[in-house]
Amino acid sequence: MRRKTMVREVRHRRRAAVARLASTVALALLAVIGTPPAPASAVAITRCPWRATTVASGLGSLENLAFDGAGTMLVSRTVGTSGQLYRLTPDGKGSTLVPNVAAPGSITVADGAAYFTTGNNFLSGVFGSKDGSIARVDLGTGALTTIATKLTMPNGMVRLPDGSFVVSRNIGWTTGLTRISADGTRETRLAPSVTMANGLTYDAAHNAVIASMDLHPVSTLAIVDVNDPTHIRTVNLGLFGLFGFPDDLTVGPDGLIYLAMDGGDIVRIDPDHHAACILASGMFGSTSVRFGAGTGWDPLALYSTDLFGTVHKLTPTAG
Repeated sequence: MRRKTMVREVRHRRRAAVARLASTVALALLAVIGTPPAPASAVAITRCPWRATTVASGLGSLENLAFDGAGTMLVSRTVGTSGQLYRLTPDGKGSTLVPNVAAPGSITVADGAAYFTTGNNFLSGVFGSKDGSIARVDLGTGALTTIATKLTMPNGMVRLPDGSFVVSRNIGWTTGLTRISADGTRETRLAPSVTMANGLTYDAAHNAVIASMDLHPVSTLAIVDVNDPTHIRTVNLGLFGLFGFPDDLTVGPDGLIYLAMDGGDIVRIDPDHHAACILASGMFGSTSVRFGAGTGWDPLALYSTDLFGTVHKLTPTAG
């Protein structure tokens, strides 16, 4: 019986992942209004494969990850219809940090707390439901606080140096970026030309928010100057097209951009040299990447999550 239950669960996760991608494709074919012009030319793309190993598997469907800096990886996961903020140690053992989270999305860690989005639900995006939020969990005490409510499908999220947040929405009538005050009481549209935004990261060296736009004729990154949001630099990853599905991303210790793509590629991007390098392929459903931080996690390794419940570790190969 246990084996049959496990098989059913695996099949359920696969169907859910395929449905998510199929639905996204359907919307992509319709979402042509408001699409900003693509950059003039795509970056030059090469391959520089890294070695991938498995840290943990069978965790449900994973949307995002972050490190608390003290030896724990945090992941947002969904098992069946139940969402959680979940903890992993370097040996792959896990435990629940926050149970009963509705459609958990992005996670960011700051000042001894993890901030995470809820309501990252496909149907919420389609129907414009305001059932999303930003929540905060104290990593020492476990105390929960709600920062902002009545958000529509907050997917990616970053916390800026002044304590405010930027969240993304990639599905629905009004997509793009929203800036939310630190106390959650004020919302403003950020860089309206950046539409269908999915993953977000903050580049401290340039005080910029970097967004992936996943439902465009070409896969595109937008680099938005926080001080002057009208100043937007775009990066064309045209090789991947609509079916690359750029998802979450991070800025590495080398200052380059590392991007997970639902279509299966993990990519390193150097926007200054107009170049990109594929680190791994065939990792279908990849959703998020971060460099290791804290005891037991390799700071030179890139860790990824996917829709099938696997956490991978990617390390550079010799040469």
